[in-house]
Amino acid sequence: MTPTGAQSRRTLAFRRTTFGLLVAGTSVVLAAALAAVLALDGWSAPELVMFGCFLVSTPWLVIGFWNAVIGFALLRFSDDPVGNVAPCVAATPIDAAVSGRHAVVMCVRHEDVRRVVRRLDAVIASLDATRYGDLFDVHVLSDSQRPEMVADEEATIAAWRATLDAPERVFYRRRASNEGFKAGNVREFLHSRGDGYETMIALDADSVMSGEAILRLVRVMQANPRLGILQSLVVGLPARTIFARVFQFGMRASMRSYSMGAAWWSGDAGPYWGHNAAIRVRAFREHCELPEVPGGAPLGGKILSHDLYEAVLMHKAGYEVRVLPEEGGSWEDNPATLSEFMRRNLRWCQGNLQYLRLIGRPGLPMMGRVNLAIAILMYVGAPAWSLFLIAGAAQAWGPPALIPATGDSNLSWGVGAGLLAAMMIVLFAPKIMGYLDVAMRASETRRYGGRNRFLSGTAVEGAFGMLFAPLVSFAVTQFMVRLFVFRRPIGWEAQNREGERVGWSEAAKSLWPATAFGAALAISLALSAPAVLPWALPVLLSFLLAVPFAVLTSYDAPSGDSALAGLLSIPEETNPPAEVRAVSDGFPGLVGSAAPMQPFRFDDGRSYSAAASPAE
Repeated sequence: MTPTGAQSRRTLAFRRTTFGLLVAGTSVVLAAALAAVLALDGWSAPELVMFGCFLVSTPWLVIGFWNAVIGFALLRFSDDPVGNVAPCVAATPIDAAVSGRHAVVMCVRHEDVRRVVRRLDAVIASLDATRYGDLFDVHVLSDSQRPEMVADEEATIAAWRATLDAPERVFYRRRASNEGFKAGNVREFLHSRGDGYETMIALDADSVMSGEAILRLVRVMQANPRLGILQSLVVGLPARTIFARVFQFGMRASMRSYSMGAAWWSGDAGPYWGHNAAIRVRAFREHCELPEVPGGAPLGGKILSHDLYEAVLMHKAGYEVRVLPEEGGSWEDNPATLSEFMRRNLRWCQGNLQYLRLIGRPGLPMMGRVNLAIAILMYVGAPAWSLFLIAGAAQAWGPPALIPATGDSNLSWGVGAGLLAAMMIVLFAPKIMGYLDVAMRASETRRYGGRNRFLSGTAVEGAFGMLFAPLVSFAVTQFMVRLFVFRRPIGWEAQNREGERVGWSEAAKSLWPATAFGAALAISLALSAPAVLPWALPVLLSFLLAVPFAVLTSYDAPSGDSALAGLLSIPEETNPPAEVRAVSDGFPGLVGSAAPMQPFRFDDGRSYSAAASPAE
């Protein structure tokens, strides 16, 4: 049995073996199909490169495909999907008593402190709406270094504490240096203040959780002493910009089926995403201290993507790490613009690539190594795909074959058409499965504003995804060249949570390489193989329209009486919980009222609305 005693190891071994065979078998079939197509006229040097790139980039896509398919099957055909993938969660009574003391911990560094307070105030109000609010303390752990921001943090949090009925439950601490980044910030807290708490609810600066969602995590942790980390499923808050609204609509669709499928086979060795999760304090402090990444630049030093490696260390210590793959009461902000998304994604890329130097460390469990390998594959496929495009453009000029032709022309062209269709399904499977799961249930489409509005949103998001995905891959490729060739890592600063409209010059400055790359591909194909241009058009448009795409999607989404108002709505807009209204009031598409609102005014005259506690 697994450490909590809730699941058979034999069952997990069967699932993992099945999943591995599905991924390996699908990858082999797809590779064989591409080989048949490339062998049509013999193998040239560009075709050999294309085949190698395909082998590198395909496993990550196939893993996503099978996660989504398995997750969709569980959501549609299982009587108890959560019980199937996380038995220790399903076995915990939803109304079990909560005892002990628990910490809600939010790490900040150069954040808008008013946004931070707004979120934490909503969390406290929601906890106080339960009968267990007095069991929770809130800790703001600051790594801010800029004097003006430090002063603002101290003054604003002091003003906020003065308005609370129990200000002694809120603590603010700032470190003199940000040694170890966020992971170091949390570790310092655990050593200095952790003794008083059983569990820690980790939040990011853009996180919000309802009191009931927090209690759900704590109850499961208390019922399962060998559960080390319980990760909630995090979904996006209502957003203002076109980019954020389209992005979160697609992410919402794919996350539920993907996470459910991944939890089916990962079982007790699941991931930790760094926030909106419950952590067993003593176990985390004793077993999850991060090592230094060996070697020099650009990958050596402190671990940046700390969360997944901490999950590996927790599992190594004999504790379970589980995902609770159900929506409810756990939210975050999504990047407001393409440039903000790119900045965040490249930080993650740099952190995940550090696993290349950690995956072989002695003593790591096999599932830990698998999870680290998947995290690496998430990013190494991008340069492989970009190189595939370059090699494909070179092949269009008809270089001589190095290996004689072996394929049947009629068969190969048929296989090629089938391969293209299969790759499109594999690529978009997580979203397809998520959209199907919603569309097949009238109760779900109503949460998105109705069937017509939901289907319109899927069409818009599909077009968005076709333009978005190639740009992301190219940006990762460009970053890896900068990282490994020029030794220029990316910085690690706070995001612009609100998002500012992207200017044309700003977009051109950052995206001209993508535009130039697309123009070069288009010219090359027009001169060498013009018949291929229609097939390549979706990818070419992504590059050629990169600058206007970044600028126009940074605009605010239509609202008010506009015919497009409410397009790409998410459930939190059609029926907003009190916590969401507390932090998102005034966003386009937000309707209804879930709780009374009370204004809180800072000394500078700014105000926001926080959900009122029933006691008030």
